[in-house]
Amino acid sequence: MSVKMPRQESLPKQLHLALQDSRRQNVAFKPVDAAGETTFEDLPAGKYAIRVFSPAKPYSVVRASSEGVEISGHDLNVTPGASLNLAVFLVDGVVTVEGFAKRADKPVAGVMVALVPKDPESHLEMFRRDQSDLDGSFVLRGVIPGSYTIFAVEDAWGFQWMQPGVLERYVQHGQNLTIGELMKGSVHLPDPVEVQPR
Repeated sequence: MSVKMPRQESLPKQLHLALQDSRRQNVAFKPVDAAGETTFEDLPAGKYAIRVFSPAKPYSVVRASSEGVEISGHDLNVTPGASLNLAVFLVDGVVTVEGFAKRADKPVAGVMVALVPKDPESHLEMFRRDQSDLDGSFVLRGVIPGSYTIFAVEDAWGFQWMQPGVLERYVQHGQNLTIGELMKGSVHLPDPVEVQPR
């Protein structure tokens, strides 16, 4: 696999790629060399998610290409006996999302604000959370480009809100938000995020 950095950035030190199986277990974890290359050998056939790890800042795989064929997202199908030469394109989390959590136009402090990617099961690395301050404000840092829903829930800390069925309930009443690949800096939400009961 060869790694393509966003905006022709130089490769960060200690960049690693991992392949995760359907149970989100790492089946392979390899460093990326100075030329942006790494090799995974003797992989069993199956479907894998390509993950990126860097101490510098958050990255995610936005797409991959193999022999001119584009694959959207970070999922990879390995067929028996296949030898794949993949180029993996990364996006970095350089966007900060700021806004206010309110109920009936009044700021609410201490609520959990969550930024949830579309297809959350496959994109756990894109989740972001914060707790609203006394004035209802929140800041979500290191947001990776993609499509999201943002919502606020009271008394949600320590609550199993990520379980299927529970998450959908909150997402239904959240705001949609798209962070483009070329966006940088801070995004200020024009509308407050309405606080939902737990």
